[in-house]
Amino acid sequence: MPTQTFFRLPEEKRERLTEAAWEEFMSVPFADASINRIVRAAQIPRGSFYQYFEGKEDLFFYLLGSLREEAFGLMTEALKRTDGDPFRASLGLFDEVFRQDNTVRPSMHRVVEILRLNQNLDMSQMILDRMQSDDGMHEIESAIRWTSFRRTDAVYLHEVASLLVFSFACAARNILCGGIDAAEEREKLCFRLDVLRRGSMKEEIR
Repeated sequence: MPTQTFFRLPEEKRERLTEAAWEEFMSVPFADASINRIVRAAQIPRGSFYQYFEGKEDLFFYLLGSLREEAFGLMTEALKRTDGDPFRASLGLFDEVFRQDNTVRPSMHRVVEILRLNQNLDMSQMILDRMQSDDGMHEIESAIRWTSFRRTDAVYLHEVASLLVFSFACAARNILCGGIDAAEEREKLCFRLDVLRRGSMKEEIR
């Protein structure tokens, strides 16, 4: 995580640093990314960089976290629109990201480049390892209407929410990096969500 010093920087300086970092991480694989190039492009001293981040990995995951926060924010809004129905919300989020006019939400292009350049890096596991303590997950869980589920204990609900997020992430990755047609992947997502719905909700409302 960035230090408080980073968050106290003027907005323009923070944006200059993060945009320089995005340019670097979208140009070369993570292993080849250079802090020197980032600080030169951001026009800050190298020493200042370590007042903001522990190192390259810390910065990298901060950027990924900003994308995650955006996705979680969109999911939370979708849950509000569907009265807390996580299955309808997941499809609503899919349609918002992968639009009917065959365009993709702009931030998704950054995901494409990061995944393309780091195919040997287990990105999914690295992201999931951090999901357990992510505030965004807690916001999603609190926005879901859980009364119709088989169980309502915290561990169970967290696992269901994680599976929902993972199902969406798999669909997005298949489209962005696998070249699978969005309509085809939406159909697969519908199937996965139906399996999850039938397995997690009470018998009488299946």
